[in-house]
Amino acid sequence: MVDEIRIVVVDDHPLFRRGLTGLLESAGMRVVGTASTVRGAVETVLALRPTVVLMDLELEDGSGIDAVSRLTAAMPESRVIMISESRDPADMLAAVRAGAVGYLTKDQRPNRLAQAVAGAVRGEAALSRTMAAHLVEDVRESARGGSTPTRLPQREPLTPRQLEILRLIAAGQTTAEIAGRLYLSPETVRWHVKAILRKLNARTRAEAAAALREVS
Repeated sequence: MVDEIRIVVVDDHPLFRRGLTGLLESAGMRVVGTASTVRGAVETVLALRPTVVLMDLELEDGSGIDAVSRLTAAMPESRVIMISESRDPADMLAAVRAGAVGYLTKDQRPNRLAQAVAGAVRGEAALSRTMAAHLVEDVRESARGGSTPTRLPQREPLTPRQLEILRLIAAGQTTAEIAGRLYLSPETVRWHVKAILRKLNARTRAEAAAALREVS
C-alpha cells in the first residue's frame, strides 16, 4: 500500500525539499525525514530505516552517489532513487552502479514521480525510457569490451557539455560569460562546474583547467 511507504528526502535546497515533501504526502506517502548532506543522509537513513530514499546528485558536502554506495551497502532493503537536474547518461549509470534502483530528473510530472516511487517499492526500475535505453546500451558496450572516450582511471567521465565548459574555464571565461556563450543560466553553469570539480577531484577551477589535457 502507498500509505506504508516511508521516505527520506535528501536535497541541498530547502525549498525543493519542502515542495517534494508536500508532493509525496499529497500522494498518500509519508516523509519521515530529510537531509542536505552526505553525512546527514547516511545518519538519517540509518536511524529511520525508510522504505525509499530520494537522493539528490549534488549535495553540500559531496556527491549523492557516495551516499548511495554507503546506504545500499548498509541497508540493502531500502530503495534509493537518484533525483537530479542532470540528464547526463553518465550520471545515471554512476548512480545505478552505486546501487540506486532509479534515476529521475527534477522536471518530472508530479504524478509520474509518485508513481515511480510506488513502482520502486514493487521492484520496478524508476527510469525514463531514454535513461533505460542508455542503460541497455551501456550493458551492450560492456559486453563488446568498449569504453567511454573520456573515462579516466579513478574518475567519472565528463560529459560533452562538461568538457565544453571546462575548455571555456581554461580559456579564462567567467560563469556569466560561459552562460551567455552556451545559452545556459548561470545557475546551470555553476551546477556543471560543481560536477566537473567532483569528477576531476579538483578543489578549484584552476586545478580543473590544469587537468584539461588529460580529458581532451
